[in-house]
Amino acid sequence: MQLVIDANIAFSLLKKDSFSRKLMREHKLELYSHPFILDELRKHASELCAKVGVSDDKFDRLLLILSKLIIVDKPSQQIHNRALSLISDKDDAPYIASAIKIGCAICSNDPHLKEQLVVKVYTTKELAAVLQS
Repeated sequence: MQLVIDANIAFSLLKKDSFSRKLMREHKLELYSHPFILDELRKHASELCAKVGVSDDKFDRLLLILSKLIIVDKPSQQIHNRALSLISDKDDAPYIASAIKIGCAICSNDPHLKEQLVVKVYTTKELAAVLQS
């Protein structure tokens, strides 16, 4: 199954005992994201290190976990504009655009992503139920 993940899911993959990390490890999933995701995580590295309880050095090693992410080439301006028109939180439009571009669903626990009806959005719990059925 192919899925675009947002920054919150990517962050949860860094947590050793997170439900998201367990779920992604147990199932064969192709994880995609927008090109800015690793920069976004690095930008908030100090905050994330504090939440995960690791040093900056260990954080860099944790980012290797995300090296399996397939970074989607930047969607066209037309696709990006379409994504912007579908969602109220414009910061999340790149995830919608990426999912439209490759034709897959999104995994996110942000409820506002479900405002739009073009791209299927699974929470981690919904995804677990689908994968277990």
